[in-house]
Amino acid sequence: MIGSTKIKVCGIMHAADVASVNHFGADYLGVNCWAGSPRFVHPALRKNLLREIKSEQRIAVTVNPTLSETQQLIDEGFAAVQIHFDPSTKACDVQAISKKIGAENIWLAPKVPHGIDWPEEIISLAKTFLHDAHAADAFGGTGKQSDWERFKKLKNLHQNKIWVLAGGLGPKNILEALGSKADILDLNSGVEISPGLKSAEKLAEICSLLLNNKQS
Repeated sequence: MIGSTKIKVCGIMHAADVASVNHFGADYLGVNCWAGSPRFVHPALRKNLLREIKSEQRIAVTVNPTLSETQQLIDEGFAAVQIHFDPSTKACDVQAISKKIGAENIWLAPKVPHGIDWPEEIISLAKTFLHDAHAADAFGGTGKQSDWERFKKLKNLHQNKIWVLAGGLGPKNILEALGSKADILDLNSGVEISPGLKSAEKLAEICSLLLNNKQS
């Protein structure tokens, strides 16, 4: 936690970045387990990386995982699996996954276009939900700002859930993002030098902004 703000840093690929983001107070570290991502960490390398991350911090980031793939990630030692999926298709059976590994162990990140209603039927399937910027040809990680107004409405409607705000968050908009009342702010490309390589300078700037905001 930085000040009074819970932080997740996603796209962790290097042990050095684990130490860096922990120094600045990150609560959760996301490791991308989807081969289609530029921040993908191969299973052969994940074991050593996870040794550097506290068990309760480990979030596996996936896209359309099968039930067996999700269970494998839990077996690897991840605390939760963040599932990006398109609810308009049947590519991912989130209901079966929730039933198998438990709603408290998944973070659901549905891909919902602007103007399309959020799928209310998934609300009972998870304890935590991540809201990211929509892109027709991508599942998160776009670096674009998400729809904060939609996020605030969803959080108000479902206050018993944990809501994570993602999408282009960095030093320039982190204080403004506090107005979303997110339970967790998710940082990725906004604190990078290049995909998967985190910037200690940008993390330090965010840390300073949040701490000074808390004191004011």
